[in-house]
Amino acid sequence: MKLINLTIVENFAKNHAETRKSLSVWKQVVVLANWKTKQDVLLDFPKAKMLKNNRARFEILHNKYRLIAEVDYEDRFVHIRFIGSHNEYEKINPETI
Repeated sequence: MKLINLTIVENFAKNHAETRKSLSVWKQVVVLANWKTKQDVLLDFPKAKMLKNNRARFEILHNKYRLIAEVDYEDRFVHIRFIGSHNEYEKINPETI
C-alpha cells in the first residue's frame, strides 16, 4: 500500500521517541500489505478497529497512542489522518477527520 501524509507520523515520532519502533513496524507492515478488504487489515493488525468511511484505528505503543487512517482498497493507498494520545483521540471524530 502507498502511504499518504507520512510526514504526520515522522513528526510525531520525532516528538515522541518511545513510539519510533512501533511506528516503524506499522509503516513496514502497511507498505508491504496488499489490502483488498477490511478483513485484510485485521489480519495484519488484529487489534485495529474498522470505522465508518473506510477509516481504521490502529493502536500504537499498547494503545497509549492511536493512529487513524483512511484506506482506499481500490487505489491501494493509506491516508494518515491523525495520530495522537488517547486523550487527544477522544476530542476528534475519527470518521470525519
